Amino acid sequence: MIQRIQSLYLALCATVLVLAFFFPLLTYIDNIQIYLEVYISGLRDSSSPAVEAGKSLLLGLQIVTAGAVLLSLLSIFLYKNRPAQLKLVRFLVGLILVDIALVFFQVGGMLSALTGIETEFNHPAIYLMLAGLVLAVLAYRGIRKDEAMVRSADRLRP
Repeated sequence: MIQRIQSLYLALCATVLVLAFFFPLLTYIDNIQIYLEVYISGLRDSSSPAVEAGKSLLLGLQIVTAGAVLLSLLSIFLYKNRPAQLKLVRFLVGLILVDIALVFFQVGGMLSALTGIETEFNHPAIYLMLAGLVLAVLAYRGIRKDEAMVRSADRLRP
């Protein structure tokens, strides 16, 4: 299980996605002062008139990110069933892509409309999500390579 490199990739993917909860995703800066910071876990508002953004704005993002972490951890333990592991990791890649799209289009767009200030996306949590995507793709390639090796060994057996 842990001897396979894709298990390491999946564990690192889960770790990176969990770390994304603790770093800011987006910031809104007005007059060289941080106006609003958006984390996956919630908003940190330091503006004088508080922004009227409900907690439901980030609920979808929180659910998708938590689902990606759980799916990554679950797929580590399916090492004996490679076809099912391949399907789960393929779904994991899609889920991380949905997660990134939610950040850019839903959360960024809605908060820009509410505040009237342009969003700054250059933050560690975005890069952590992209690193999670790359690690999930690497895990998928490793699982696919293992499956091809097993199939070629099955052809050689009488």
